[in-house]
Amino acid sequence: MKQIEIDWNIVCFDNYSIERNKELKDFLESSYLKEIMSSFEEKIIVVLGWDWTMLRAIKENYVKNMPFLWINFWHKWFLLNSKESIKPRLDYIERKYPFLEVDIENNWIKKTAIAINEVDIRTWNWKIISLDVSISRKQAINIESDGIIISTPAWSTWYNSSLGWPIIPHTLNAFVITPKAPWKPKWQSPVLINDSELIEIKNVWRRNECEIYIDWKEFLKAEKNSDLDVIVKKSKNMIRLIIAVEYLDTWDNKVLAEQWFQNK
Repeated sequence: MKQIEIDWNIVCFDNYSIERNKELKDFLESSYLKEIMSSFEEKIIVVLGWDWTMLRAIKENYVKNMPFLWINFWHKWFLLNSKESIKPRLDYIERKYPFLEVDIENNWIKKTAIAINEVDIRTWNWKIISLDVSISRKQAINIESDGIIISTPAWSTWYNSSLGWPIIPHTLNAFVITPKAPWKPKWQSPVLINDSELIEIKNVWRRNECEIYIDWKEFLKAEKNSDLDVIVKKSKNMIRLIIAVEYLDTWDNKVLAEQWFQNK
């Protein structure tokens, strides 16, 4: 991830995008970008690129508690403003989105991570794994499957959607727990829970290995005969996103558009 400072604002982009997209490179070097940033009273983080640029920019900068202005320069994206909708002195609105804090203990070794879109607990050797899943220590279920994913609303368009679960309106205060190829309970559907709940997962069959991926990247492998306990909860921090008001309807309608609805 490349980061430069322009008039105390931060601009993020990646080598892949800037090497393959001349329009992005020209925009980065233009006075037009400075004019856009000067429209804001507060210093901002401008992200130029695509979804992966966005995820990396959040993880490297969320602790700064600065608002992100994301501008898409590729054909596929979800929570990025189109470059046509961003102009100097436009009206903007800020929305806040949650992300996940993940605490993992594997044979007394503790690790922590943040997940912007999802936590993915999956089988390592193609054998079914058995996971005890409890919600705020009040309700529990055992799921025998290829694993589960826990998704935030804004990024439920990704892996969660490919598993057949409907996309969640991204303003909903909820998370979704989605089993992958469940064996028991048979045909177990995804579970929608309030985002204030604490999710605890334990690998019951210690004889089978499993992996944990955070936002599509491998984070940990739990070896055979090792204990694995995972706690997932909403972070106290929030992602602050800036949206062009004239683009707001398009932004909100993406949830339905991804499910084949069309504007009349």
